Amino acid sequence: MESKSLIEKAYSALHLRLLSLQQRIVNHHAGTVIVIGGGDRLAASELANQLTEWLDSRLVQICAPDTSLPENKLRPFLWPYWNLTPAQGRITIVVGDWTTRSVAASINGELKGDALRTRLKSIKNFEDTLAANGIAMAKIWIDTPEKILKKRLSEAEDTDAEGWVVSARDLLIGKKKNHPHVKTIRTTSSGKGLPWKVINGSDAKRRNLVAGKYIADQLNSGLRRKIIKVSKPSNRPRGLLESATAHPVLDKKDYSQQIAKLQWRLGRLSRIAAKRGISTLVVLEGVDAAGKGGVIRRLASKLDAAHYHVHPIPAPTPEEKSRHYLWRFWVRIPPYGHMAIFDRSWYGRVIVERVEGFCRTDEWARAYSEINDFEARQAEVGSIVLKFWIHISKEEQLRRFHEREKSPHKRHKMTKEDYRNRKKWDDNQRAAEDMIVRTDTPHAPWIVIPGNDKRYARVAVLKGLCRALADRLD
Repeated sequence: MESKSLIEKAYSALHLRLLSLQQRIVNHHAGTVIVIGGGDRLAASELANQLTEWLDSRLVQICAPDTSLPENKLRPFLWPYWNLTPAQGRITIVVGDWTTRSVAASINGELKGDALRTRLKSIKNFEDTLAANGIAMAKIWIDTPEKILKKRLSEAEDTDAEGWVVSARDLLIGKKKNHPHVKTIRTTSSGKGLPWKVINGSDAKRRNLVAGKYIADQLNSGLRRKIIKVSKPSNRPRGLLESATAHPVLDKKDYSQQIAKLQWRLGRLSRIAAKRGISTLVVLEGVDAAGKGGVIRRLASKLDAAHYHVHPIPAPTPEEKSRHYLWRFWVRIPPYGHMAIFDRSWYGRVIVERVEGFCRTDEWARAYSEINDFEARQAEVGSIVLKFWIHISKEEQLRRFHEREKSPHKRHKMTKEDYRNRKKWDDNQRAAEDMIVRTDTPHAPWIVIPGNDKRYARVAVLKGLCRALADRLD
């Protein structure tokens, strides 16, 4: 083992190397994730603290989810990790990571069969998604002998640190470190080219040095890593939205009768869903002036204000642009029993950003699978995901534009962008058709609503949402 002076020199050199790498990360506008896993939470925390000392801590955040907190219990497994994905130029250090938690749950018999396979697939997709979007990642697995873990627990029995220094789950992983599930889960859940580095945790100084050098090597490689580009999807037959061109009409009397009954029914179903802890994500998409705002007002009319939230999605802020495009939607995921209504959504990636050229072809082409995985994670915890595309004709849109311009109550809705977007009508329709075909899944279906008649569209959306809630509650 190195002498004290050699260790100190190595620490100093590593400190300078990590600071230099961090500056490159800032200059490259890259995000970085350092994951510290294994069955020794104390060692993981110590290493995280040491890394924070070596790095410029102003650009570092620690992600150590407390799984006992309601906000972590009531949302998808990956929710806390998505919340703290790093912005450009920032570093997130994860302690209490997705793989370690899955290993412990598997060894303990809490996660097995299809549920385990689904978890591992979701973790792999998560890591691949971060890497594909330019986030560098290094993963350290601290393997501390069971004898040392037990000694630490014994020493901590008479202190306030008991249960934190070494937990029952730490001891379980330490005792079962050679269990086939441990290596299988680490390997199967890892993203492409993102292996775990297993390090002995017995000696703290040696552990930190080996881990720090490996992290520096991985981050250096990550900065040079080329983003794998996805080819533009092959063309699909057109005409999907043409099926919605035959626009039915509701007269005022029928509309008034139906809307009142449906609003009352939705209010009742939503309260039952809240009691049962079923959350709902409602997505409303469509061209400008499709009537999304009017639909939302009718949806919310009889809902309990404590149990729903409307999210109008404007252009991303600078903070949102500095992160993965799905981040701003992960932070808006409702807890169990609540409803989130999105006026435009994550589908902007494959419509607006695609058509306007705000992202590269490989980025929006990859987004279909990323979105499907995002929605699958919501459905995995029992959430209802329902998506409506309100379709109006080009002629009807123009009529509504003129109507808005004449109305003092609606004039504020009109901008030059609305007319500019009309020039790309065909491109937007094509993008919408591709979107619906590629992201219409059993757990998150698309419903195309003929929208030329506003009354019919409002009733149709209410019926669709009531039907989805009733089917789940039966």
